[in-house]
Amino acid sequence: MEHKIVILLAVVHLFGSNFGYVHDYRLSGVVDVTLSKSTSNNITELQTAPIITAANPFGLPGISENTRKDIIIVDGDVASPVGQPRTLFKSTQRWPRGIVPVELDNAYSNNQKNIIITAMSKISEATNNCIRFVWRGNNPYWLRIHPGNGCWSYLGKIVNNGRQDLSLQNPACVHEGTVIHELLHALGHVHEHNRPDRDAWVRINWGNISPGTQSNFNKYSAGEVDTFNYPYDYGSIMHYHSTAFSKNGHRTIETIRPGFENYVNSIGRSGRLAGWDIEKLKKRYGC
Repeated sequence: MEHKIVILLAVVHLFGSNFGYVHDYRLSGVVDVTLSKSTSNNITELQTAPIITAANPFGLPGISENTRKDIIIVDGDVASPVGQPRTLFKSTQRWPRGIVPVELDNAYSNNQKNIIITAMSKISEATNNCIRFVWRGNNPYWLRIHPGNGCWSYLGKIVNNGRQDLSLQNPACVHEGTVIHELLHALGHVHEHNRPDRDAWVRINWGNISPGTQSNFNKYSAGEVDTFNYPYDYGSIMHYHSTAFSKNGHRTIETIRPGFENYVNSIGRSGRLAGWDIEKLKKRYGC
């Protein structure tokens, strides 16, 4: 059986595997792409050119509150099974060999699928294909990207069999920067401003934070997360912006490092992978 989708541009990369599927992209400009089932023991990496403009991963309009009863949302957009202690975050499970099998919900338009695939591509390219996103095929576990309520992901790989959900509400969360942010959570990254050493770099203005959202600014202990001894990064795509969860439009986060005060206007707004984001990925997955 053949399925046709439209995306803008893609490149074929084959990797040896026993998953049992190959998806063949042959594109030039805007064309129909045929994804064919194959008996080959190869898998094709989801790969497109960086053609979509990134968006601010926070402060997006039209986000609905999570209504699922089997999870709680901590730190703004990190899903945790009910009853799981936060201290388990440091022992986050990695995706074997850096390969993440993916299923994209058909509720997304072809354009939206292309944005999501582009985000995957940028992570793969930044890590020299050490991290690879592949179609689900027959793999016993996979990442299901679906339009749930809000933008959220579990931290790292939490399933040994079956699906692991990542929510990108449609259309509010389908922006390249937001997708990269959530995918990095799925790969094991926590928020930059929750690091144990954050108080040497930012000041949290608790009085400006909306009631009931203060937990999004909780600081991890060194026993909860691993920074891999990389420095704090104001440019990280995992950083909140300066007015995140503000009740009055005033700053909830301020940069305090001498010489970096002006960064307060750019934290959390890059919408793209920063250098230390990439280095931490490489360290986590042994690239």
